[in-house]
Amino acid sequence: RANSEIRFCHVPLVVGPDGKRLAKRHGDSRISPLRLAGKDPREVVGLLASSCGWCQPGERPALRELSGTFTLDTIPHRPFTLQQF
Repeated sequence: RANSEIRFCHVPLVVGPDGKRLAKRHGDSRISPLRLAGKDPREVVGLLASSCGWCQPGERPALRELSGTFTLDTIPHRPFTLQQF
Protein backbone atom coordinates (compact mmCIF):
# COMPACT_ATOMS: atom_id res chain seq x y z
CA ARG A 1 0.00 0.00 0.00
CA ALA A 2 1.15 3.52 -0.71
CA ASN A 3 1.55 5.80 2.33
CA SER A 4 -1.18 8.08 0.97
CA GLU A 5 -3.73 5.31 1.66
CA ILE A 6 -2.80 4.79 5.30
CA ARG A 7 -5.32 6.40 7.61
CA PHE A 8 -3.79 5.50 10.97
CA CYS A 9 -1.03 3.41 12.48
CA HIS A 10 0.01 2.24 15.91
CA VAL A 11 3.21 3.53 17.39
CA PRO A 12 5.21 1.86 20.14
CA LEU A 13 4.54 2.64 23.76
CA VAL A 14 6.69 5.01 25.73
CA VAL A 15 7.76 3.12 28.84
CA GLY A 16 9.54 4.10 32.04
CA PRO A 17 12.88 2.72 33.24
CA ASP A 18 10.98 -0.19 34.82
CA GLY A 19 9.77 -1.28 31.36
CA LYS A 20 6.13 -0.53 32.17
CA ARG A 21 3.88 1.81 30.19
CA LEU A 22 4.51 5.43 31.12
CA ALA A 23 1.81 6.35 33.61
CA LYS A 24 1.12 8.26 36.82
CA ARG A 25 3.36 5.91 38.80
CA HIS A 26 6.30 7.53 36.96
CA GLY A 27 5.10 11.02 37.89
CA ASP A 28 3.13 13.40 35.74
CA SER A 29 3.41 12.21 32.15
CA ARG A 30 1.64 15.15 30.52
CA ILE A 31 3.31 17.85 28.42
CA SER A 32 1.91 20.77 30.46
CA PRO A 33 4.27 20.31 33.46
CA LEU A 34 7.24 20.36 31.08
CA ARG A 35 5.96 23.59 29.61
CA LEU A 36 5.44 25.10 33.09
CA ALA A 37 8.97 24.03 34.06
CA GLY A 38 10.32 26.03 31.12
CA LYS A 39 11.39 23.09 28.95
CA ASP A 40 12.18 24.11 25.40
CA PRO A 41 9.46 22.59 23.15
CA ARG A 42 12.20 21.66 20.67
CA GLU A 43 13.82 19.52 23.37
CA VAL A 44 10.61 17.50 23.74
CA VAL A 45 10.21 17.21 19.96
CA GLY A 46 13.86 16.16 19.67
CA LEU A 47 13.49 13.46 22.30
CA LEU A 48 10.49 11.92 20.54
CA ALA A 49 12.02 12.36 17.06
CA SER A 50 15.29 10.71 18.11
CA SER A 51 13.31 7.69 19.34
CA CYS A 52 12.25 7.19 15.71
CA GLY A 53 15.65 7.93 14.21
CA TRP A 54 14.52 11.25 12.70
CA CYS A 55 17.30 13.20 14.43
CA GLN A 56 20.27 12.57 16.69
CA PRO A 57 19.77 12.36 20.47
CA GLY A 58 20.12 15.80 22.02
CA GLU A 59 19.13 17.70 18.86
CA ARG A 60 16.34 20.26 19.16
CA PRO A 61 14.63 20.36 15.76
CA ALA A 62 11.55 22.36 14.87
CA LEU A 63 8.60 20.29 13.66
CA ARG A 64 8.87 21.76 10.16
CA GLU A 65 12.48 20.53 9.99
CA LEU A 66 11.28 16.97 10.57
CA SER A 67 8.51 16.88 7.98
CA GLY A 68 10.85 15.61 5.27
CA THR A 69 12.30 12.85 7.46
CA PHE A 70 9.04 11.15 8.40
CA THR A 71 8.44 7.69 7.00
CA LEU A 72 6.49 4.83 8.52
CA ASP A 73 9.49 2.57 7.96
CA THR A 74 11.51 4.40 10.60
CA ILE A 75 8.99 4.05 13.41
CA PRO A 76 10.51 1.48 15.79
CA HIS A 77 8.69 -1.73 16.59
CA ARG A 78 9.82 -1.83 20.22
CA PRO A 79 8.79 0.45 23.08
CA PHE A 80 10.79 3.61 23.66
CA THR A 81 12.23 3.82 27.18
CA LEU A 82 12.10 7.27 28.70
CA GLN A 83 14.87 7.33 31.29
CA GLN A 84 14.43 10.79 32.81
CA PHE A 85 13.30 14.07 31.36
